[in-house]
Amino acid sequence: MKTISRKTIDRALLYIRALENLLKEKRDKISSSELADITGSSDVQIRKDISFFGKVGVPRVGYETKRLKDILENFILQDNIVHIALFGVGNLGKAILKYPGFQTDKIKLVAAFDKAKSKLSKEINGIKIYPVERSAELIKKVHAEIGIIAVPPGSSQEVADIMVKSGLKGIINFAPNCISVPKSIYVKNIDFSIEILSIFSHTQL
Repeated sequence: MKTISRKTIDRALLYIRALENLLKEKRDKISSSELADITGSSDVQIRKDISFFGKVGVPRVGYETKRLKDILENFILQDNIVHIALFGVGNLGKAILKYPGFQTDKIKLVAAFDKAKSKLSKEINGIKIYPVERSAELIKKVHAEIGIIAVPPGSSQEVADIMVKSGLKGIINFAPNCISVPKSIYVKNIDFSIEILSIFSHTQL
């Protein structure tokens, strides 16, 4: 894959989400300025970002919505499907299992793990819940690359260690505390409290 910065990739993913919504609205074409208004970027930044993915669009006409979405997705994912494993099937975990965005052509949640015996062997949205002890075996079997931590803070590091040993390469951490993993593992921490306070602080500026 052509070397593209992480920030450009992150913005491209926002463009893909916006383009998906435009396709639902049956919008066949979109200009860089319109896409900028939707995503909160600038038309100059959007044209610069999209230029990394090849010659796309027509000056003064814009982009074909579906073609641009397909180009961005195929370049970033290289026709791969992202497989996800969930650790923790409490209230947040159940909501994640029911989220339709994790059962698309590009992203699939393929397994869930929990310690509670009462939850094992049950299915939520077609996803079976397994004991944590089987994670290494099953993650390899279902070809999962990314894991989601949705457990209480006191268990997050233990779960992170299990994820690393199971062969996962990326972690989304919903637990409100940091985890320690090898540098080769990419971690995205999502703390709702911090995000809310961050937004609030920006509204006060």
